[in-house]
Amino acid sequence: MEWDFDVIVIGSGAGGAAFAHACVSAGKTVLLIERGLPLSQNSSPLGERVNLIDKLPYDDRRISVNEAPLRLYMGGVLGGGTAVFGAAMLRPSSDDFHPGRHYGERLDRNLWDWPITYDDLRPYYEQAEELYRLSGSINDDFGPLHAPGRHTSDRVLPMAPINERLMATSRQSGLHPFRLPLAIDTSRCELCDSCAGFLCPNGARRSAAQVIAEAAARHKLHVMTNAEVVKLVATTSGRIDGVCVLDRATGETHQFRARGYALAAGAIGSAAIVLKSRIDGPNVGRNYMMHYSPIAVGVFARSTGASDTFIKQVGFTDYYFGTPDCSHKMGLVQSLPAPGPLMLKKSGLKKIPLAALSFLRRRLLPLAGIVEDLPDPKNRVFVKDDGAIGVQHEFSQFDEVRGASLGRAMKRILRRAGAISCSSRSFPSREHVAHQCGTLRFGRDPAHAVVDADCRFFGRSNLFVVDGSVLPTSMGVGPSLTIVANALRVARVALTSL
Repeated sequence: MEWDFDVIVIGSGAGGAAFAHACVSAGKTVLLIERGLPLSQNSSPLGERVNLIDKLPYDDRRISVNEAPLRLYMGGVLGGGTAVFGAAMLRPSSDDFHPGRHYGERLDRNLWDWPITYDDLRPYYEQAEELYRLSGSINDDFGPLHAPGRHTSDRVLPMAPINERLMATSRQSGLHPFRLPLAIDTSRCELCDSCAGFLCPNGARRSAAQVIAEAAARHKLHVMTNAEVVKLVATTSGRIDGVCVLDRATGETHQFRARGYALAAGAIGSAAIVLKSRIDGPNVGRNYMMHYSPIAVGVFARSTGASDTFIKQVGFTDYYFGTPDCSHKMGLVQSLPAPGPLMLKKSGLKKIPLAALSFLRRRLLPLAGIVEDLPDPKNRVFVKDDGAIGVQHEFSQFDEVRGASLGRAMKRILRRAGAISCSSRSFPSREHVAHQCGTLRFGRDPAHAVVDADCRFFGRSNLFVVDGSVLPTSMGVGPSLTIVANALRVARVALTSL
């Protein structure tokens, strides 16, 4: 039987790039298919309007969210979400792999433990941190989180004065702030005031696109961009025998075949491809999660540097397992860049002139919380009769109560740092879908999961899933480092059968 490639990888984000990198490094021929364009073809300036209002780096599809068609803040270029992510890459807590310890009465017994443990991923976290050239202080107190490993550079970005104050006042009150480990080359970083959500102007912020480019320069990695996988070709023997690919520039359709396949198009995209391929199952597309993320913003009397320099530098895990007024597990708190004037307008300040919003921005310091939302089969990705993608999603009252409590805790942190006014909101917007996961979750029992512990599709021996859709619960940190580490683990398994 003739094959075009050893492996075909669908999606170029954190998981797809890591999986492809591992396979080509082992001598395999790999085709990586990406729906979006390379960054160089976008020629996107750094402007707020182009990046965040016109959404040039983001997926160009309109996806129906609770019946409202929206263009989502979902990476839509080579590199996927890592092309626009905030660069913080954290190891989770060991408890994140055993959600039953904290949510036992709220979870099905089959979800009390992941099919793998933290120790199973430990060596791959080391590899992931090396691949993304993490920088940070490994001697900081990360609380319940595991600290970055030996490959983390101790060259760190200069701490913004407002963050020095934030850390000092927090420590005085008994908290334990730490420097966020960042996938940023400190020797090249221009300390832009806007980072998360924007394309990096010089590649200082590491991305999956760089991982792909480096692998393609050394190995047999073929990259096909502006190409959309229409469906997987499944056989009755329980294998995948090809992918149908639409060239978005010409409208032509091609079919490619390989010994093995890896889905890495994100929790929305991968689930949609499986559904369009009519590979169904009771959990396919269901249990969509995306973190409940309350935002607290402090207004200071003097400039915080938010419009002059990089300020996403500080993390807290003091409330990972609860706040003084809410004892339930939550997750990380981290600082954020202040939104620009156009995004401030979009967030609800429509009547305030842009000049006034620019003045206000110079005095802002935002904090974002991560609340670990729990799986619910009613929250799902589906495909309509016309092929369009739909998402049905609502946060639970449990999420909202924990989010409100974490929002209050974040406001107290900001007030101690000197904020003269603080406000919070429950969640950025329906357009934000950061940290999406859960729709093709892994587990030991096909009655409760879509892929097995090695992320091999149940009933499809040569199909693997290596993005966030395999995560059965959402953890208390962003999933990017875990996705990379898991993709490297799965690649080692897949290589034995290719």
